[in-house]
Amino acid sequence: MHIMSKFIRKPLKIEQLVVIEFKILEEYDLYVEKNTDFFDLQTIVYLDEVVDIDDETDEEIYPKFVIKKDLEWYFSGQVLNYIIDNTKFQLKNPSVQDYIRNLNNYSSHDCFYTFNE
Repeated sequence: MHIMSKFIRKPLKIEQLVVIEFKILEEYDLYVEKNTDFFDLQTIVYLDEVVDIDDETDEEIYPKFVIKKDLEWYFSGQVLNYIIDNTKFQLKNPSVQDYIRNLNNYSSHDCFYTFNE
């Protein structure tokens, strides 16, 4: 099985997401079920192709899988990597809850959570 096929268009929990290689995350966007306002241990996320832009109309073109599953875009892979890296930078051994706290903070406030170790 190709390594990317383990993660792309598959339901993932946050604990699975945060251990995926930087290179893989960098190439994809993060999608969630509609009305997902925050992450927790049970949140299911998906990685899929990045949102494309129609050159003529400037409309966003979402991947077919995302449309079929009625998902919505949440973060780019680059932003996701920044959040994961920031959590690792601040904490020696971050827990899944630490990643979740930083993801939720970034989502709500557009900045990283400041951990006090």
